[in-house]
Amino acid sequence: MDFGATPKTFATGAVQATIRTDISVQNGATPVELPPEKTVRSVPAGEPVQLDIRARAEERRSDAQRQQSAQDDTAQQRRFDEQRRQQELRDVIERRLDIEPKTRSVILRKTNRDTGEVVEQLPDETLLKLRIWSREIVERNREAEAPRSHEVERLA
Repeated sequence: MDFGATPKTFATGAVQATIRTDISVQNGATPVELPPEKTVRSVPAGEPVQLDIRARAEERRSDAQRQQSAQDDTAQQRRFDEQRRQQELRDVIERRLDIEPKTRSVILRKTNRDTGEVVEQLPDETLLKLRIWSREIVERNREAEAPRSHEVERLA
């Protein structure tokens, strides 16, 4: 395919740069057209930057360990506080097992020794009242359904 306007390249000769001998060039310096007394010399480079990847990984690991130990310490302190609070409650709370005579059920009562207030009761009071009422209803039904004994009176 012919596009018509193809660029044509021409061969050119290399231009020779003139070398000046009046300027002293040091090794590694860039040549300039200034007199030597006006040029600025670069400061020798310092030590190269040392990058130790293993040290960073070790630092991350130690940071993670410090953070984990801080979390463990916090969790342990919470557990200790909770255990201390529970022990204080155990010292204040009196546990007692009673038997309710109307329902004949065992009751666990936890009372505060200082105030005498019932802190917890199993089964709770509402359930006990329901049991008492249901027992009374059952006993009344039993009495109503019981066959009456026939008595024969003798007259003499």
